[in-house]
Amino acid sequence: MPLPTFNQFRRAAPKEPEAASTLGVTAEAEPRPLLVVGLGNPGSDYAQTRHNVGAWCIALLAKQYHVELKREGRVDSATISIDGRRVTLARPRSFMNESGGPVAQEAKRLHAPASQVLVIYDELDLPVGRTRMRLQGSSGGNNGMKSLISALGSEQFARVRIGIDRPYDAGVPVRDPERIASWVLSRPSAADKVLLDAAVARVASAVEVAVREGYDVAMRLLNEGEGGKPSGAAAAL
Repeated sequence: MPLPTFNQFRRAAPKEPEAASTLGVTAEAEPRPLLVVGLGNPGSDYAQTRHNVGAWCIALLAKQYHVELKREGRVDSATISIDGRRVTLARPRSFMNESGGPVAQEAKRLHAPASQVLVIYDELDLPVGRTRMRLQGSSGGNNGMKSLISALGSEQFARVRIGIDRPYDAGVPVRDPERIASWVLSRPSAADKVLLDAAVARVASAVEVAVREGYDVAMRLLNEGEGGKPSGAAAAL
């Protein structure tokens, strides 16, 4: 059965005039994404690990729009058109903790302010497959986000978190850094992979909605939509 997307339950909206967009920079008061970034670690050894779910979203969008990600400076990127609006998809060629420099360089190349950057990444403190979008905020302790905030010089950029949960000992969440590192750098179970794939599909649809109708509409649909299942102590969230 095909995975659900927002188009199956969102109300129809009139199409924006093509003249409202020039190379993806819109005339609307509300910013829309011009650069969409999926965080992860480079190389085949990490491609299918939990830490790369953000990069999975970029790969899915590239596949859906029939484009190939190619090296552009310090990122792999491709440009797609969503209802006449040009959007660049990118995944840094650096490791997660050093994502800021490559993303800031790509944003500068595109003349994209922080408000037109949308970042997708994994979240330990959300149940597997749960998704949350917000338009600004602190790093939340995520080193990749710390790097981005520092390099962009702003916390005023949109981000989507995809829950990967964390390991538990008798229902108690593990905080040990070494065990956390092992968890995020390992592959999800088959059951969790199903949930993560569904989450990635929802986020890809949310990106399209953000481009067409703005961040607020995408955030409402993504945050109110169902997804994921509680596991371990996270069942109480």
